[in-house]
Amino acid sequence: MSNDIDSFFVDLKQEIAASASANGEFTRTALIDNLMRRLVEAEELQDWTPCFFNGRGHRRRSLSVDGYSFDEMELDGTLHMIVVEPHDGPDVQSLTTGDVTAAFDRSIAFVDDAREGRLHNDLEPSTPAADLARLIYDSREIIRTVRVVLLSNKALGARFKKVDKTTLTGVKCELHIWDLVRFHRLADAGGREEIDIDVTPLVSGGIPALPAGIGDAGYQAYLCVVPGQFLADIYEEYGSRLLEGNVRAFLSVRGKVNQGIRKTILNQPDHFFAFNNGITATATHVDINEQGQISRILDLQIVNGGQTTASLFNTRLGDKASLSNIYVQMKLSVLPADTAMAMIPDISRYANTQNKVSEADLSANHPFNRKIETLSRQLWAPPRAGSHQMTHWFYERARAQYQTEQIKLTAAQRKAFQIQNPKDQVIVKTDLAKYENTYSKLPHIVSLGAQKNFIKYALVICEEYDRRPDDFNERWFQHLVAKAILFSAAERIVSKASWYTNAYRANIVTYAIARLVHLVNEKYPGAVLDLDLIWKNQSASDAVEEQIERTANVAHRVLTAPPQEGANVTEWAKRKDCWDRTASEPVAVVPEFIRSLKESGEEQDDRKRARGEEREGVTINTTMEIVRRGQEGFWHRALNWRNSRRLLKPVELGILETAVTRGTTWVPSDAQAKRLMDVARKLEADGLS
Repeated sequence: MSNDIDSFFVDLKQEIAASASANGEFTRTALIDNLMRRLVEAEELQDWTPCFFNGRGHRRRSLSVDGYSFDEMELDGTLHMIVVEPHDGPDVQSLTTGDVTAAFDRSIAFVDDAREGRLHNDLEPSTPAADLARLIYDSREIIRTVRVVLLSNKALGARFKKVDKTTLTGVKCELHIWDLVRFHRLADAGGREEIDIDVTPLVSGGIPALPAGIGDAGYQAYLCVVPGQFLADIYEEYGSRLLEGNVRAFLSVRGKVNQGIRKTILNQPDHFFAFNNGITATATHVDINEQGQISRILDLQIVNGGQTTASLFNTRLGDKASLSNIYVQMKLSVLPADTAMAMIPDISRYANTQNKVSEADLSANHPFNRKIETLSRQLWAPPRAGSHQMTHWFYERARAQYQTEQIKLTAAQRKAFQIQNPKDQVIVKTDLAKYENTYSKLPHIVSLGAQKNFIKYALVICEEYDRRPDDFNERWFQHLVAKAILFSAAERIVSKASWYTNAYRANIVTYAIARLVHLVNEKYPGAVLDLDLIWKNQSASDAVEEQIERTANVAHRVLTAPPQEGANVTEWAKRKDCWDRTASEPVAVVPEFIRSLKESGEEQDDRKRARGEEREGVTINTTMEIVRRGQEGFWHRALNWRNSRRLLKPVELGILETAVTRGTTWVPSDAQAKRLMDVARKLEADGLS
């Protein structure tokens, strides 16, 4: 284990050094960015805002913070305060009780002073620390829990003792430590820490469960009646990690405790079971005791009923309500780990058919994501200047996919994989949404945060993909990569700019690129930025980078000067008014910038050509698939399938009979091929294999 930790420490140190060098960042900043990216991808947090502050407060107390998250404030009154305890030495160092206690106390002291109104007027306006102090003060009545997340590339020492947590009046304070060992464990677990619930200490004897007769479906199902107290207890322990990702993000967007649920808890608790629709949940394993009760649940995810669960917790905490007479019906599906990733989003979607959360589905198995993944694996990017190595831009459609694809490789194979798929060329789903919405001139939407922006993007892209799947071809992916390159360039440019104050970089970058796109629309209405050229060179030209520096400077000035003096900059960035003002601000044009453009007509021709090539490729692949299935006897099995004549229309039965009678050498027309594959999908959904 020690050797594994040492190796992980060295790898992490190298990643941080490379990032700090590439972006002109402090090592501390690169460390926080790296560790927080891991936690966001693991769904420990929805998103976060960098906010470095170290100073003195009331009665000369030490105050410090490195970041925060307000995303779950509306959902359950939780404020996440992020603090880091860094180590820059050559070897692994212990994280001591003193380190932890001091970091926790400094963070809580910041919250205490901010709640009392002692900070926001004293700190320099238009800084992240002032923004946070104002947010805490304005939210002082609804903050129920302060969760301090301590990050460190040190390892908790063997002599570590539990920290006596500082308390705040009327607010629960929690400490969550993420040290080197825990981050290593997270990486080994595939990027997500498993939730393991021992039920019996919370529910005497376990949860009564009635097995549901679902036949040989490849999973187990149970109908349960769960005490409301149990749901509040596990929500208190694990927070919104219990909620399936899509549901969690949606509820964070919508916010507000359901007042109807709260009213029933307070006034008619014995009617709660009758009034409430209950919850739908999944797990990857359950232990059933001799009495037929559930004693342990592994990786519980609530896919419908998140509002119910959060409301039970909130009402118990905020109103001191008793939940002793409240029971909730629960439908629990226990899915094998290898099928859980595929099935959970579908269960969530169908369980939420009357809820807008179902509209925001862009799960790992959505055809759009599968298509982009396929393109990313097939398409080789040209070598960068000074290199002969062609590479892939790796699209991670599922969490930790980049890492899991290397697990079974030998050391030599892993090195070759990493050369062909560089870590700085990994694109995750939230990155894709950020690039696309920025380029669509929606920086105020991007500024809502990674998950909320992703939901907005998902609502649009699912419809676009269904309407015009041929638009999402190799050239579309090349343009996505070009946008990623622009983003990386902008991050580096902003970090090194003389006017940059180590604050609001994410907002400045999205506004800078959106302003660049608007500049082209405004100054050169018959042209577009040449993304093909950026893809070909795997870099932006000097003129484009100089132009980004100018649009970034304008964005910085607008963002840090909200119309109301002292207003929160991050909240100002989320308003369309902020984008409108940025779009209207003049930007000087770099003379050579025009060479980085191409005519709109040429772009339309190239797009049409790519669409035709994609359509032709899909047709060829479909024909080959039909012939392959014919050789394997699939069409014979389909015609004889028990439900074929019930499910298929006469015209569909006719094309299926044609495929069987014409034999394995038959080549269908394009229309026939499409119809035949529709038949296959319909019967496969019914169970044909």
